[in-house]
Amino acid sequence: MSENQQEQSQSQSSNKTASGSSPQIPIRSLVRKSRAQWLKELCTSLETGNTQPVTVDETPSSPELTETANQIVLYQPSQGSSSPQPEKRQRFVLPKTIPVNLVPLVLALLILVPGGIGVLAMSLLFRLPALPNCPKIFWPIASASLRLYCAESAANKQTVQDLLVAIDLVDSLSKDHPLRPEINRQIEKWSMDILNLAEEMFQAGQLSEAIAAAEKTPEHTPAAAQVSKRIDQWRSIWDEAEQTYQKSEELMRQEKLNLAFKEATLLLNLGNNYWATTKYQALTDLIAITREDSQKLAKARSLIAQSSLEKWIEAAGLIEKLSPESYLKDAGQKEITTIGNKIMTLAEETLKNGNWQEAINIANKIPGSANLQENVKDFTVLAKANVPALLDTVVGLRNAIAQAQKIGQDRPLYQKAQSYIRNWQESIADVATLERARQLAQPGGVSDLRAAIAQVQTIPASNPRGTEAKTEMVSWTRRIEEIEDRPLLETAEQLASFGDTDSLKQAIAQAQKIGRGRTLYENAQNQIAQWTDRSQRLQYQPILDRAEQLASEGSYAEAIAQAQQISSGVVLYNTAKTKISQWNSQLRDAENLRNSEVLASPGTPDSYAAAIKMANQVSNSSKLRGRVEQLIDQWGQNLLQLGLDQSTYDVPGAIGILKKIPPQSTAYSQAQTQIQDWQQWLNPPAPPPEYQPPVDTYEPPVERAQPPVEPDQPSPAPTPTPEAAEQPPIELNKPLTTPSTGI
Repeated sequence: MSENQQEQSQSQSSNKTASGSSPQIPIRSLVRKSRAQWLKELCTSLETGNTQPVTVDETPSSPELTETANQIVLYQPSQGSSSPQPEKRQRFVLPKTIPVNLVPLVLALLILVPGGIGVLAMSLLFRLPALPNCPKIFWPIASASLRLYCAESAANKQTVQDLLVAIDLVDSLSKDHPLRPEINRQIEKWSMDILNLAEEMFQAGQLSEAIAAAEKTPEHTPAAAQVSKRIDQWRSIWDEAEQTYQKSEELMRQEKLNLAFKEATLLLNLGNNYWATTKYQALTDLIAITREDSQKLAKARSLIAQSSLEKWIEAAGLIEKLSPESYLKDAGQKEITTIGNKIMTLAEETLKNGNWQEAINIANKIPGSANLQENVKDFTVLAKANVPALLDTVVGLRNAIAQAQKIGQDRPLYQKAQSYIRNWQESIADVATLERARQLAQPGGVSDLRAAIAQVQTIPASNPRGTEAKTEMVSWTRRIEEIEDRPLLETAEQLASFGDTDSLKQAIAQAQKIGRGRTLYENAQNQIAQWTDRSQRLQYQPILDRAEQLASEGSYAEAIAQAQQISSGVVLYNTAKTKISQWNSQLRDAENLRNSEVLASPGTPDSYAAAIKMANQVSNSSKLRGRVEQLIDQWGQNLLQLGLDQSTYDVPGAIGILKKIPPQSTAYSQAQTQIQDWQQWLNPPAPPPEYQPPVDTYEPPVERAQPPVEPDQPSPAPTPTPEAAEQPPIELNKPLTTPSTGI
């Protein structure tokens, strides 16, 4: 076929396609082929215009390929154009519908591609131009604006060094530079920033750094004038704060915690944040710790004041619990030292009493914090050296000296060891003297004892054995006095054994020969007191017995006269004095009873009242008290009868008579009842007011002519009401019916 024929056939097929439905590409033959093959064939078909379907035996195995192929259409020009059209290659047209599985991909592309383009555009739009690298700029040829920019960048770091660099960068420009006003303004601001940074350092507690920073302020800057004043102010505040802090510390050491806290509060008003916050908090924390330690120390001191080793050890334990930061640590250490010294003193006293083992045990209980370990070691050596010294022999003393000499001059108890050595050396001669004196006193005679006393008197009282020598001398002296005075006391006892008054007096005279201070003096005085008592009883007992007999007969005056013969100093004097007092009371009671009977004899109310008052002066312990009660009861009954009689014509007077009856009288209760009845009759209760119903009618007031009242004319008497006219008058002295009294 020629080319023209082919073109005609193509044109006809194109027209058919345009007039009818769109031609479809055969795809059945493409299904079993590879993607590359069917794409190649598709392109060939498009170029040649062959739209005939390709017959293939197999059907497409993939529905996706089938669906994709069905969507491929060929573009053909319409036949409506009459003008010849140039030959065009048929274009590939996208499908009108998107496959379901490609929808997410398409949407993602639609979102990401425009968004990415927008982000890229914005980043390019807002990208700043490259900034100059200030550290690498060659400043001699740098412009003023560049200097100002780099200076501002350095100043923005807000450090003293950077602010100084910023000032140096711009201050080197000439004074007539166009940017000089801006430069001067910035220099003024930066210099103040330097001073403010120094102020911040000062407020943060960095005084030296703040001063150093402030002194770096350039002299030609406006802030330079304030540097000296500001530094002086800082130093003044700092010195005041340190003094306040130190004073508070000293008050804590003195355990004046309230004053210490009061002083600490002054830090809050000094104008420095470091002292008002950090140091104030630290100081208050120390005060709190010291307050707790003060309580522990107070309890420890109370334990130290007690004379008990266990309490001292307990106190040391409390003190060792004090906080290391406490200002009472030194005071606690002093108390620990006091405890150590007390325990050491107790150990020494125990050693002097001869209990060397217990003394060592006590010394070992000294707290380690007392720093007396070396003292304890030396004391242990001295305690063991006392063991042979306690034997009171020359050999033992020499052995003790040898052991004590082991303590060298560099030891803490060297001086005490030397004192022990001197005492033991002096004791060697004194021990020999005491041994000779004891041998002389051994026979027990007066002359032997006097010789022994003369021997020990050669030992001075200041010597270590002086006390022992004095003790022996006193013992031998008492033995001599007993030997000399024993015969006198035995003779006195023999005389007193007869029992008569004369023998007792002779025994007393014999015993009184033993002088005061003698060995048997106390014994002799006891015997003299016994014999004196026996002698005086033999002499004065008959007198007292006679007086008691007279008193029993009622002759109290004679009994008193008889008992008064026993003078002061006599054994029976106190007994006689007591008896006389009792008999005088009996006399007064009898006289009062007689006087009361005389007073009651007239039989009038006043006489009975006076008699009752007189009778009540008789003591309750008197034998006459029974008679007195009878008379008082009788007089009370008489008063009751008199009152009842008088009530017939004088009720108030009768009440006055009945009030004189004493409570101990049997007529008292009846009289009180009668008094109440008479008082009710004399003062009847007021009658209750009568009820008046309210009046509902209202009458207007009527003006009535009143006659004029003259000044001297008395007011008319009120007209009595009917109720008052009907009430009977009260009779005040109405006689009463005499109640049955049984008298």
